[in-house]
Amino acid sequence: RSGDVAVANDDGVINNLKDADYFGDKFLKEPNGFLSKQTITVQGETECGILTRKNIESVIGDIRRLGQPLPPASANLNKTIRFKDLVKFRILGVGTFGKVWL
Repeated sequence: RSGDVAVANDDGVINNLKDADYFGDKFLKEPNGFLSKQTITVQGETECGILTRKNIESVIGDIRRLGQPLPPASANLNKTIRFKDLVKFRILGVGTFGKVWL
């Protein structure tokens, strides 16, 4: 969200993070109850957002599929679906180019 943090492990500082950066992504592939050995140190007034495993799974389903190749797309596309038939379900993210909807 805003501010600066330093990410460190036993060997020292790994990275300095600013607005729109993130950390903890490797945690998602670990079993529940895993405790990270990294230390996050706030470098001034900082506001962090929290995205839980449950939040992510509510959008993508099983977390184990992250990093897995997608199956080949079918060559038999349904050409009867029109743009006006699509329904916006949930915002996946907001960035420079606007909102990304699921």
